[in-house]
Order: sequence, then structure tokens, then C-alpha cells
Amino acid sequence: MTGQGAAIAPNIFDGFADTRLLLPLVLGNLLSQNLWDFSARIQAKIVAADTSAHGVEDPLKFVRAIQKQLDRHFKHLHPSEVADIYGELSLADERLRLGNRIVDQALETIEASFLQRINDGSVPRNALEPLMARIKLGYFPAFFYGNIDIVLANKTLLGQKSSAPKGVTSCLDEVAIFASLAMTMPGGSVANVISLSSAAHYTAFGWLPNGEAWWLYGKNTLYSRQDWSDLVTQQFDGDAQQAFDFYLKDIERVVCVTGTFDLTSGQTSISQEHLVEILAQLDHFFGVRLTQMTAGISKSSKIEHASPFAPVMRALLGSQSLEWTREYLLTQQDSPLLEVLYSFRSLELQDLSPYLSVARQQPLCKLLGRALTSRLEAVDLVKNIEGCASIFKDRNRIAMPDETLRLKTGTDRDKALLLHTLIEHVCVLTSVSEQVVTLLTEDDSFVCMDSFCFSLKTLSHVTRPITGIVAQLSDGA
Repeated sequence: MTGQGAAIAPNIFDGFADTRLLLPLVLGNLLSQNLWDFSARIQAKIVAADTSAHGVEDPLKFVRAIQKQLDRHFKHLHPSEVADIYGELSLADERLRLGNRIVDQALETIEASFLQRINDGSVPRNALEPLMARIKLGYFPAFFYGNIDIVLANKTLLGQKSSAPKGVTSCLDEVAIFASLAMTMPGGSVANVISLSSAAHYTAFGWLPNGEAWWLYGKNTLYSRQDWSDLVTQQFDGDAQQAFDFYLKDIERVVCVTGTFDLTSGQTSISQEHLVEILAQLDHFFGVRLTQMTAGISKSSKIEHASPFAPVMRALLGSQSLEWTREYLLTQQDSPLLEVLYSFRSLELQDLSPYLSVARQQPLCKLLGRALTSRLEAVDLVKNIEGCASIFKDRNRIAMPDETLRLKTGTDRDKALLLHTLIEHVCVLTSVSEQVVTLLTEDDSFVCMDSFCFSLKTLSHVTRPITGIVAQLSDGA
């Protein structure tokens, strides 16, 4: 998915194709009450720790507290668990959507990472070989990335009744949530957060205003510079490059607020001044100029336009108010900052068609839609979803069809998008050319065709409304 809807429900291949998707996800999290609740909890713990520490100051206390919250409250899914819970992506469909080059490059990196983990013994062979066999058959675990509210809602998919974990994550989700929480810490707590990533793994690297750096390799692993130095000495005989290669040999991108440095091509949209600062921080932290950085720098670089998210993220760094942040972001109605609002799933936008474009690509909905033989079967499927609550606790935000199907709940608007998409799949299979249109009113949602209109509030066939329509879901509307 490209364009305005790119950050709505990106999957692992979207993330590889467009590295900037991390930035609207970070900013979208800042619109969530859940994110700010976590922030308040973290800051309260820091205050309590400071009170009992008797003057002992940890310069990384905010970063460590964020990491501990992530590690304690979120479950990181293994790829096999992703496939079991979310299903699989069709590689043929992904190649058709994004092109062979992007999908094949991503798979090459991922498979190389799998083989490295098997060969170095860090992951049992039997844990990854079934996944590699599925790749050869044309399927890949359906890694989808979303805002923190989706992460929290998905905990019910684990089938566990206990309060922990509070959410289900992947590495990109963790980096986005970590960066968002870092931005809410008091001014001066964090200077920069960047991502060091490949198609197989996303990590966060950053530093304080005084230059002290850290590396969040995963939600359960945070290194200070001293931690990293000790690790290199004790486990890698002082070879810093070997240590880094053990963890992230396949690093391909450095992503920061101003853009991306693609190490495979040498192309960068990061300003020269900021890139020099990043490289200096990486050199100092890891204790060596990484060969991956050297290789990237040696290639001819093409300077592209800087990220439009940079001034917004800098303005919000250290923000201490959800209300102020929402007021700031919700007024950004110009593209590409609209991506933030799409990632948040806001329906308070003029153009809702990107939601429909993404909904059509949802793999579970597509699979079910292709098995239906009539729109009445689609209606029955939606009728059987008993839950009526929004996973966002907000009717003015929209869930994607697969989320509504998996979580078995949704507002009339969520279910309308699901029904709309299912009927379109049926129309394709039955060679029906009628256009499907969804109409949203203040109190109800209607999925309509020329000879058909269905109310998602009353779950009945009705006359198509002609007044009170506040928004419409259709191509180009």
C-alpha cells in the first residue's frame, strides 16, 4: 500500500518497501489515551524510585523505565505464533501488490537471518524450518503493524484471561511504542531516538542530551554503552564487529526523524550534519565503525527530500499533554501528515477511500470473501459477529475487516466496512459489476448497491438513506 493510506495497517512487506512508515505510527500513538496512561505510570515509578534512591542518579532512568514497561506488559510473538493467530500472507498477492523486487529482497534478508539464527544456535532448527518451508510454498506469517490501541486489543487473541500481557507486539510495534513513550518524557530526558533495522528485525537506538547512548535490541534487551562494552569483552573476546553481527548483521536502514539512510544503496534523506552526528554516536557506542556503515557510506549517495515529519516530531518531543498533542496533530490536514491520522484510524477526515483500499487487501477477509457465493452469505457472516464495541472505544475510529473478524466485535461502522469488502469480493467472483457504497450517518451505517441497502444498526434490509449522511466509503470518496 502506498500513498495516504500506507500507515493504516502496514504489513511486514510494506514496512520494508517504505521505511518512513515508522514515523506516522510513532506520531499516531501520541494521539492515544492508552499511550499517555503508560507514560504517566512510567513517570510515577521514576518519581518513586528517585525518592528511595537517596541521591543515586541513573542517567538512563527514563529509558530503562520505558523498556521495563514494554517487557512486563507486552508479549512478543514468534513468527509461528503470528501465523497461528493472524494467519498468513499470500506471497503471490504481495508480489502483485508491491512488485517482485520488494518482496523477494525482503524474503532474502529474512531467510538469511533465519539461517544465521539456526547456525549460531540462538534459535532451534525446528522452530524456524517449518516457516522456511511455508515460504517456499508461497506463504508468510501475517505480520501487521498498528497503533498501541490495536496492540492492546489484540491481547484477547491469546485466549488468556489474566491481566498480563496487556498487548501483543512485533519488533516494529515495540520500537514505535518505545519511541512514542520517549517523546512523552519530560523535556531534556531524551535527545534522539532512531531505528536500526532490517526486514527481519527493528531496534531502537538513541541518546540523551549529554550524549549518553543506549540500544534497545528488543523489548527484553536494553544495553547501555557499558553493558555493550562488557558484553563484547566477555562473550566476543573484545571483537565489537563480531558482537554486532551476532545481533544485527543484516542491518539495512537507519531511520530517524529527518529521513532514512539505506545502507544497501547509499541513498539518504538525512541531512549531512545529522548523519555525521548519528555515525559518531554509533561509533562511540559500539566501539568500532561498523562495516555495514562503511559499506553504506562508500556507495554513491543521492540526497532526497527530508522527511516532513521532522518538524512535527521535534515540536512534540517532551510534550506533556495529550490534549495539546491532539490539538497540534489533528490540525495537520495536509498530506503526508495525514498519514498520522490514518494510522490513528480517525474517521474525521475528508477522504475515507484509503481505508477501503487497505480493507480490500486484508488477507482473512479476502480468504472468507472468496469462499462466499452471494451477498446474503456475506450479510449472514457479519450478523454472526455479536460484539458491538469499538476496539478503540471510539465510534469515530475505524477497525480493519480482519480486526473485526478476529476480535469478533465492531461498531456499525466497523461492520459496514467489513460487509462492504466482503460483498466486493463476492462481486468479483460472481462477475457482478454493480458498485458498492457505504453511507455513514450519525446513528447508523448502510452498505448499498443499486438494488440493495443494508443497515448495520438494525441488521435489516432498508430503503437507501438520502439525508443525514456525514461520510461515504467508496472509490474516490
